[in-house]
Amino acid sequence: MSKNSITESEYEVMKVLWKSDTPLGLGEIMGVLGDKWARNTVGTLLTRLAEKSIIGVKKCGKSNLYYAIVKEKDYSMSETKSLLTKLYEGSIGNLVACLYENKELSKEEIDNLRKIINGD
Repeated sequence: MSKNSITESEYEVMKVLWKSDTPLGLGEIMGVLGDKWARNTVGTLLTRLAEKSIIGVKKCGKSNLYYAIVKEKDYSMSETKSLLTKLYEGSIGNLVACLYENKELSKEEIDNLRKIINGD
């Protein structure tokens, strides 16, 4: 995956592409996004994502069809690692400690973490 991170707006477009099993045209993407952005804005976001090699573009007559190259799971993992490195010295323990200290973890989440750690 490219080292380029994506913006929040690009991420919104990516969510549409990740949910689709087939390449989508600009009109189809606009249909899912609704009135959130102008057509030119979405077109610009798609161009940027293609330049970052996050999505691919397939010519279909006069139209372009867009599809995700980077899988959602791979992107999430990359962003999570980046966050851990940037804010928590690469330590999952530091992240969990921060969440615990700030009362961000429920009892159920703590129990689930224990199960994961213990391999249950």
